Amino acid sequence: MENRKVRWGIIGTAEIATKVVAGMHDAENADVVAVASRSLDRAQAWADEHDVPQALGSYDELLADESIDGVYIPVPTALRNEWIKKAARAGKHVYAEKPLADGIEEAIDVCKENGVQFMDGTMWLHSNRTQDIEQRIANGDIGDVRRVTSAFTFKAPNKEWYEGGNGRTDKSREPMGCFGDQGWYPISATMWSFGYELPERVQMTFVSKNSIDTIVACGGTLWFSDGRMATFDAGCELAHRSQVETVGDAGLIRIDDLVGGQGRTGNFAAYGERFTGSSHYVLGDADGKDTEQEVEPCDHVVKLVEKFSNIILTGEIDDQWPKRSLACHRVMSALFESAESNGAVISL
Repeated sequence: MENRKVRWGIIGTAEIATKVVAGMHDAENADVVAVASRSLDRAQAWADEHDVPQALGSYDELLADESIDGVYIPVPTALRNEWIKKAARAGKHVYAEKPLADGIEEAIDVCKENGVQFMDGTMWLHSNRTQDIEQRIANGDIGDVRRVTSAFTFKAPNKEWYEGGNGRTDKSREPMGCFGDQGWYPISATMWSFGYELPERVQMTFVSKNSIDTIVACGGTLWFSDGRMATFDAGCELAHRSQVETVGDAGLIRIDDLVGGQGRTGNFAAYGERFTGSSHYVLGDADGKDTEQEVEPCDHVVKLVEKFSNIILTGEIDDQWPKRSLACHRVMSALFESAESNGAVISL
């Protein structure tokens, strides 16, 4: 058992799968063995390009392969729950892209009922840096967390992209638009900073939509108990930022390359290719003195795949991951409800 590698299948050939398959190849305890598409020709071309041994012309055919242990599901958000449930019922462990869709609670219940692990694709949570910061927060190095400010923005490359030419900007493919795709990161960073405690209420204070009624930029506020709060913004109308500042009563922690881990280098390719980074963060004290902390750089995807594969190999299902996913989804849903209700304050 200790020398066995987890056999992975990939359901769909979305853009993000290019980065994930590279991480699967690099992971020590994983083998990617098959990819499926609705078109066999497309699956075969993708398999040839990304060194995957087997190409299949239907998702069901991949799920029927009893030798496959786990599946990665990067299909569009609106279709994902169906395939999460089908995969779980076929006995496959599920690594699903985010954001999550309405009805994810049922899909995760199906995973539990069938004894398979569910984990969403929030890559940065698995980095060495994140583990180091989690320990600092747990140790009380910045005191009690009171404020979080976060953002994930970049500028749309052209008008066609902005007006629905990309999945993020077309609500028929991504129901929450750029809020779903990009907003997941600041919301997940906020929830992580507060130990996944749900806020008492939320409000989307700013929303910008394109010509096909899809959110392309937004910002909002989350209020937690005892006067704690968070603010965020996301979308494709501003310069590139990928950051979170977690502030306590005794200090702060600041990350300026949360999602890609590439620093302020302008290396946007880090989002779609193999990338080793996330090697630093700022630790500030109560008096305002900042110290740069160095950690061992890593590839987020490799860390995620290795952690997930280890769960499969040990058979020890880890309930924290679906709980984290559901907490983030619940907050995202409330904020989206606020956005669709002219900025109403939504209680959780």
